[in-house]
Amino acid sequence: MSPRGTVLAAVLLAIASGCMKKDGMGPLEGVLIVFPDGGESAASAFSDSLQKFVNTVYAEPVFSFSFVPAGSFTGDLRRYRTIVLVTGEGAGYPALPGGLSMCGTFMGGRDVWATGQRVFAAEPGSTDIRALSDSLESAYEEHLLAYIYQSFVSTQMSSPERMDSLASLGFVMDVPKAYETTEWDPGRGFVQFQRRVDEEGLIMISIRWLDSDSVPTAEEAVGWRQEMARRFFYDASADSVDRARLSVSPCSISGARGWELVGAWRNPEHVNAGAFASYVLQAGSRRYILDAEVYNPGEEKELYIREGRLIMKTFVPEG
Repeated sequence: MSPRGTVLAAVLLAIASGCMKKDGMGPLEGVLIVFPDGGESAASAFSDSLQKFVNTVYAEPVFSFSFVPAGSFTGDLRRYRTIVLVTGEGAGYPALPGGLSMCGTFMGGRDVWATGQRVFAAEPGSTDIRALSDSLESAYEEHLLAYIYQSFVSTQMSSPERMDSLASLGFVMDVPKAYETTEWDPGRGFVQFQRRVDEEGLIMISIRWLDSDSVPTAEEAVGWRQEMARRFFYDASADSVDRARLSVSPCSISGARGWELVGAWRNPEHVNAGAFASYVLQAGSRRYILDAEVYNPGEEKELYIREGRLIMKTFVPEG
């Protein structure tokens, strides 16, 4: 058989066996809980135990949960991006599909009913809740990465020209072309990219660098982030880091060590606020701050902060 005939035969076999799956659907952060008939209240309590929160201007939930009884779990509901099947003893529980394997105290699988899908099966009373919650967050980030680099920029993928331009500055970062270059000032060690998320909402990715021979302290990292915003951001001379909502933890990206900052910024002059995430890193003889700031008044910020963090984690310093 010719190579073309072999490919055609494989496609026809896949169609005949029901293996041609559609793409997953639903919110990127969405989790569909499939519960046994009559067990909705227990499923709601289960989802509460799985929920995570990120401090932006306020504590925002990470996951958006939806619920469906096992008897109604049919059709396009099976294409949900992330699904948790509640298991247990007795009748009425959802049937477990093939393709799941044990992941500690619960089961998991990929592309079960749709491509790009993550499916988990867990019995609430005997599941490591933290491990399952972490797995749901990993699934969320997989969906978001596919969205950032494949979906909403499907005709504007990573720009070789932009990568080359950044490389000439001594580092690279995969900033999608959906972000416009709004500041390019290598002489002062600063570049910035922006993307509109709606009529008012904006996400900004900034990179600042200077010569340095030592890893900053956590306090120095916070102060430097505030100084950068006041010096380089538009109309932000009164910006300050809201230390009451700030989390600081050690981190490493591509071998560069430093601090991750996640929290809120406020500007009393304009009576506004927003969220940010920063990585303050030491790489060789340079200190960098990678920063994602979100201004989205009255609307969610967690999704966009996570988008910025995933983009910033593509950072690679020279050498």
